[in-house]
Amino acid sequence: MADNLDPEMEYHFIACSGARTYNILAKGQSSEVAQVEAGYLDQNTSLVTLSIGGNDARFSEIITKCIDVPILSLTTCRYAELDNVDPATGNKTGGTTGLLRDWAPKWLHDSVRPQISKTLNAIHAKAPNAKVVLMGYPHLVEKDHSCLPNAYEDGEYNWVRLLADTLATEMKGAAQDSGSWAVFSDPRSNFDTKAICGSPESIHGIVMTGRERADNDLPVPSMQSFHPKPSGARLYADALEQTLQGK
Repeated sequence: MADNLDPEMEYHFIACSGARTYNILAKGQSSEVAQVEAGYLDQNTSLVTLSIGGNDARFSEIITKCIDVPILSLTTCRYAELDNVDPATGNKTGGTTGLLRDWAPKWLHDSVRPQISKTLNAIHAKAPNAKVVLMGYPHLVEKDHSCLPNAYEDGEYNWVRLLADTLATEMKGAAQDSGSWAVFSDPRSNFDTKAICGSPESIHGIVMTGRERADNDLPVPSMQSFHPKPSGARLYADALEQTLQGK
């Protein structure tokens, strides 16, 4: 509708890679204002879709730990630690999380879920007549993860997959905590067999080439890593359509 300049359609895309809930609420990225203050939400807004929570869950940091653990190490990423941060600002607060296997589920429930709910309510306050769809995340990697570095072991795969399921549960709970105007859209089944190492692979694995000017610099992997390919965007759209149709 937007491409055809449909007069009944006014569409805006203000997503920003790496965003956390506080970037939507209070602290914008890249010299931009916070997204709820960007002027695109009002009483005429009918639909808002967003995917938020994965960065708050610190999923990229966790995945990095799982991929970068030396092959000969006696520990896995479940037993690694991260620096503590304030969920409302991202600022370091001192100390470490302790073992990720113990910390992560508690963080998702006690910190990430309330932040997501707070974000949904802030959107509703600006756009009280809109349906707000919180898009979930697919499982990133298929069971046969042989296309990734050998350091990514079966035990880590199973733990990361379980953590993704826990995040989905908390995201759905955040939508339910908010109100009938908010709904959770779960794309996991749409991506089955099509995640990293899948066929056809619809999520980028570790990307080291084809960078844009705003991308990470070598030797850090491209920001495309662990994000959907165009075919993955289609799967996301399918999941959204199914949700809006009540399927």
